[in-house]
Amino acid sequence: SSLTSIQNRRSNIAKLPSVLFTSSNLSHLLSHPANMDVDEGNKKIRLMSKDDTVFEITAKEGKIAQLILDATDENDDEEAEIVIARVGPECLGKVVDFMKHYAVEKMKEIPTPLGGSTFNEVMDQEWYQNFVSDENLDRDMLFDLLTAANFMGIKPLLDLTCLKVTFQLTGKNAEEIRQILRLPELTPEEEAQAREDHKWIFEDS
Repeated sequence: SSLTSIQNRRSNIAKLPSVLFTSSNLSHLLSHPANMDVDEGNKKIRLMSKDDTVFEITAKEGKIAQLILDATDENDDEEAEIVIARVGPECLGKVVDFMKHYAVEKMKEIPTPLGGSTFNEVMDQEWYQNFVSDENLDRDMLFDLLTAANFMGIKPLLDLTCLKVTFQLTGKNAEEIRQILRLPELTPEEEAQAREDHKWIFEDS
């Protein structure tokens, strides 16, 4: 039914802060090898998006993605190719940009509690601020990145996008949240149910 569909979509969104604030629960998914020798770190990995666009990274750059680790774990070749059919070329390009930069400047852990009232207060590294800024990233791409980070097992990118979404939703009223998430308009009964099920979104509205 329409109500069930809306509740399911809101339920998925409502999980975002729990992913952010209990990201330690994902640690078992992101248990990378403790050591990677120089040759292995320079191994070339080709990532292919759903329209066959190819991006190249090194194993060192890709090691923050559990999907890449799993796909290359038993591959001793000098090069590897991984098809990521769920991710479009523009989004995958941004994921690659993130992984390449992370290999040079590691993103700080997002503290819990957050310790700031704005996104930039919590995330004080300029490159990462700019990466998900409203000027550089529209809302559709933000959610695409969040989905890609979850699918590929990239914990830092998942944390960053969840943090951005959290600040976008916090303090908004029901109509503003509906517009941000592009949900169909709720009936009074549906809104009341949403407020009961997902109080964290509406607590300040």
